[in-house]
Amino acid sequence: MALGSDELTFDEGFYSFRSIGYLDYLESAAQTTPVQWLAPTVPSGLTDKPDLLAVNEVELPPWLKLSFHDHPPLFFLSQHIFFKTFGNSLLVSRLPSALAGVGSVALIFLIVRLLLKNETAGLAAAFLGAINFSAISVSRLGMMESVLIFFVLVNIYFFLKFLRDKKYWWQFGLTLGLAFLAKYVAFFLIPTYFVYLLIYRRDLFQNRQLYLSLAWVIVIFSPVIIYNIYSYKTFSHFDLQFGYLFGQELPWDTTTGGKAQEPFSNIFENLLAIYSLPFLIISVMGLALALKARKFREETTLMILAVLFTTLLLTIIGSAIRFVSLYIIPTIFFTTFVFIYLYDHYVQHSVLDINRNKKPALVLAGLFLAYETFFTINLTFINPPDYGVVKLDKYFDSVFGGGRSEAAPSHPNPYLNKVIQKYALQTPIKLTQPTGIIYDDNIALSPSLWLFSRRQYYQGIPIMSASIFEEKIKNNPTAFFGLELYFVKAEPASPLKLTGRIDSAQQVENSLKSKINPTVIIKTADGSIAFKVYKFSLK
Repeated sequence: MALGSDELTFDEGFYSFRSIGYLDYLESAAQTTPVQWLAPTVPSGLTDKPDLLAVNEVELPPWLKLSFHDHPPLFFLSQHIFFKTFGNSLLVSRLPSALAGVGSVALIFLIVRLLLKNETAGLAAAFLGAINFSAISVSRLGMMESVLIFFVLVNIYFFLKFLRDKKYWWQFGLTLGLAFLAKYVAFFLIPTYFVYLLIYRRDLFQNRQLYLSLAWVIVIFSPVIIYNIYSYKTFSHFDLQFGYLFGQELPWDTTTGGKAQEPFSNIFENLLAIYSLPFLIISVMGLALALKARKFREETTLMILAVLFTTLLLTIIGSAIRFVSLYIIPTIFFTTFVFIYLYDHYVQHSVLDINRNKKPALVLAGLFLAYETFFTINLTFINPPDYGVVKLDKYFDSVFGGGRSEAAPSHPNPYLNKVIQKYALQTPIKLTQPTGIIYDDNIALSPSLWLFSRRQYYQGIPIMSASIFEEKIKNNPTAFFGLELYFVKAEPASPLKLTGRIDSAQQVENSLKSKINPTVIIKTADGSIAFKVYKFSLK
């Protein structure tokens, strides 16, 4: 399946919507952002001619561009650059992750070759990285994890080079800072390196280059530091992650986040969702061998510490699938370690009957690699998730053709209005009749941001939830006369909100069903109905 055709899943919509305009806004009353807190209000509605001169007078403080209220900026920035370069699509949103995934395979080779001093081991590890479902799945999603894993791998590589030659201090510091800018969970590297140095390289604590590298980390990470200083001065709290860490009073409900939804107790269930059982068993065997083996004790300790501190981190932040993907690096190492151990003991050094000993080892290795390949192909290409979101997205692409009508939306928030008018002026007028979308309030926020909010803010297509449409049409029945409207009704097979569902969309559909049939019905791969789309005009 093509990269742009895979279903939109997890938090892809959260990231991609914001990255297009490098805009820290989520269209959510539950998770507001500084762009809302700082804004006065102005009248809203539809405007025939967006006035860019008027909205240019509205400016947000420059420090808000340094980071985001819930995550560091690197992934948003990388997606933003790709969107600016190649256009606005699901394929483009995933290109940074895909490229990072390719780079990660090469880095796995370099790291394992360096650790085990064996090129064959490096090639075996790289091959595992290339067929492992967890590694492939994060590389095919427009989410932070693939870029995070890439920079963690780059940093581990330069840490190992730094241990051998102090001239690599600046590369070590640079890549550690970039790993932190990719996602805060990279902080597990700090105790990993500290304990490793404490055990094996205490001499480095007296080395000037180590502290120069740490100073370089602070310089690279300074945008987030400056952002949080200004956030505290302006709003009396840090960003969501640091504010939660330091127990500050925050404007967001942190009890419904990833830690609450996916507690650490779910770790085995979530591990089995993205790692095959044979892979996990063999990697645990590798961990046990590493703890027992004298050979490569120092080298394997680094990966043992990575497992330890990743696990400790997950006890704090929860075991969501995106977080357990961090185990990719050590599990591939330990799985490779098992095969190298078996080769070393039962093939290469077998003197009594090499043919008898070689065959079982090769058969077991072949069966494992075949199963791992099938596991990945099955979940990626044969039975991938399908909620109808990408199909609905492509339907609207065909309807609007990358254009808009003369009637562009406006927003009561002047900062958000400026974004809408900016992109509306860049969007060609292709629709002859004023056109808008009414959508089901019950659709989960991530797909809603990608399907609907993205089209309002970056394409100039007016959108409205069914509940607001219902309210407005009661107060003013003629308000939507002359508009061509597309109403999207979500069905059970679609991604729906977990809580707080309302029946406004059902009421709108009931009013339409007696007059018209759905224009299009979006179905999932198993034939279940995900969405119904009604095209209509009131007069």
